[in-house]
Amino acid sequence: MKPVGIILDGETISDIALLARSAEEAGFDSVWATELYRTSFLQLAAAAQATSGIKLGTAVALAFVRSPLVTSLTALDLDEISNGRLILGLGSGAKRTNEMWHGIPHGKPVTRIREYIEAVRLITGSVHTGNPVEYNGEYYKINTRGYRRPFKPVRDRIPIYLAGVGSLMCRAAGEAADGYLGHVVCSLRYLREVVAGNLKAGLTNSGRNPGEFKTASIITCAISNDRKRAMHAARATIAFYATVRTYEPPFRLHGFENETGMIRDAFFDGDTASMIKYVTDDMVGTFAVVGDAGECRKKIDEYRELIDLPVLSAPHYYIDFEEVSEYQRSILEVFGR
Repeated sequence: MKPVGIILDGETISDIALLARSAEEAGFDSVWATELYRTSFLQLAAAAQATSGIKLGTAVALAFVRSPLVTSLTALDLDEISNGRLILGLGSGAKRTNEMWHGIPHGKPVTRIREYIEAVRLITGSVHTGNPVEYNGEYYKINTRGYRRPFKPVRDRIPIYLAGVGSLMCRAAGEAADGYLGHVVCSLRYLREVVAGNLKAGLTNSGRNPGEFKTASIITCAISNDRKRAMHAARATIAFYATVRTYEPPFRLHGFENETGMIRDAFFDGDTASMIKYVTDDMVGTFAVVGDAGECRKKIDEYRELIDLPVLSAPHYYIDFEEVSEYQRSILEVFGR
């Protein structure tokens, strides 16, 4: 089967572990854990115990709210738990959530994430040797003199994927990471016109072989013969992301500024029904894959022309978990072996 990943989303940690096992049994390439209501690392720890071979990705772990050392140790632990199956997906996070929810200054996110990846690489690659890690950047000044992790890593190098929406962050992925992870609202056009060129520029700047760099993107996928219901579910997820200014570039590229403005106004009024209503059919067609099995397979194949790995996500905001589970089961059935 063609490689495909799936986002883990469940009402309980047990549900997440069961979904990971089902994805492995269906032949999926990888399972990915988001980080909003739960931490991505602990979800994957449960998934690792329930599986044996499927790759495990964080989609994404928030970088700035953890020190490079804490992220490195957590990644090394999880890679050990999973016997070398971790893909460390990192993201800068949105300015508002970093500063208001976590109390962490956002700073210059592109500069900061480059430093963060460099520091994590140094730590994961040598913290077990006893040689001190020294890093002196604008945001991170690290010296681990006197510290040695007394365990050998499972692998010499844990792959790091950088999530990005803006052109500069996409370029940073090409310069510093092993792979790119596109956001839920990265449309086909956005991937083609904005992401691809900036990834190429980043790879050229770093002098690296593009063949060793992997591209993935999360895609909202609602497979159902009940098109009206599936469209509503996709609208709800798109409405959620339309409220975040960090994710504005793809909406702006497609001329959806008026719609996103109305969605944000409804959000701040606490009017979820209006938020969903303001998501047009055109927005759903642009940012989600909705339809019966044949339609969804065809649309995902269009994404495959631009990325190595589609990571499918059931709609999951503003709908109940029973409906989320229905869409997840359909993804497993339609895209499994």
